[in-house]
Amino acid sequence: MKHLFALLFLISFNCISANYDGAWYFIKGQYTLGNGEIIYADNNTVVAIKTVKGNKFALTNMKAGTFSGYLAGDFTTDEQHYSEVITSGTSEEHLGKTFTFKGWLETKEIDGVKTVFWHHQGEVNGVLETEVWRKIKP
Repeated sequence: MKHLFALLFLISFNCISANYDGAWYFIKGQYTLGNGEIIYADNNTVVAIKTVKGNKFALTNMKAGTFSGYLAGDFTTDEQHYSEVITSGTSEEHLGKTFTFKGWLETKEIDGVKTVFWHHQGEVNGVLETEVWRKIKP
């Protein structure tokens, strides 16, 4: 019986981990530069919204109250990783690139409300990103 519960948990986790559809709000990030310097950000300084629908995604962000830009493109996922292929946006350095991240979802109950968090880690142009996003409408 114990093994059955463990198996059911793993199956449900894998199904949940691959379901990124929805709108997400940036909570916090840690960015490790090539020289080892670490930069931190949170939603007090960066406001970002990412939406995923099927195999498409879009990301819009602001820093210090000023529009920073957007990226959009194709979105693919498997049980542990997801990739964003940038097909349009305001950042020339990202256009045409594919970024692959280790990603997973975590569900918690906060003040009696089911809350879903999206964690990811991966490299973007030589910077190791570790970010947490919160689903806007679970």
